[in-house]
Amino acid sequence: MEALFEKLRAAGCKVTPRRKAIIDLFLQKGGALSPQEVQGFLRETIGQCGLPGVYRNLETMTGCGILFRIVTFGGERRYALCMADDAEGHHHHIVCVSCGKVGNIVDCQYREGMNIDGFRIVSHLVQLNGLCKSCLTKKTGYEQ
Repeated sequence: MEALFEKLRAAGCKVTPRRKAIIDLFLQKGGALSPQEVQGFLRETIGQCGLPGVYRNLETMTGCGILFRIVTFGGERRYALCMADDAEGHHHHIVCVSCGKVGNIVDCQYREGMNIDGFRIVSHLVQLNGLCKSCLTKKTGYEQ
């Protein structure tokens, strides 16, 4: 958990009780959470907590590389803990569409400045969606 606090500090952000509670929640749950779920948890543990403040904290932690924003099929905003090792550097995520489990993808062939089909890449976002081994077994009865 201290390494996550260091990411906040390195980005010039304070390690507040609310941010500690949010990080603890994501470590406990291990999957994707909506801002409303985070708000409910904070109300139970810390007390009064407005949704705009939750969004600000989630976005701050996303900017620090602690969390990442998940794109869902219904357009709902969800966040998950980015557990990639800093040594992995550039990476993407794969999200189980059933349980929300998150994995890391470190093999990415796209780099800023590349030209593809007449386009120069200035940035990119990649999220892969699938079924984790556990959910696949439950749905099909077969293991990978």
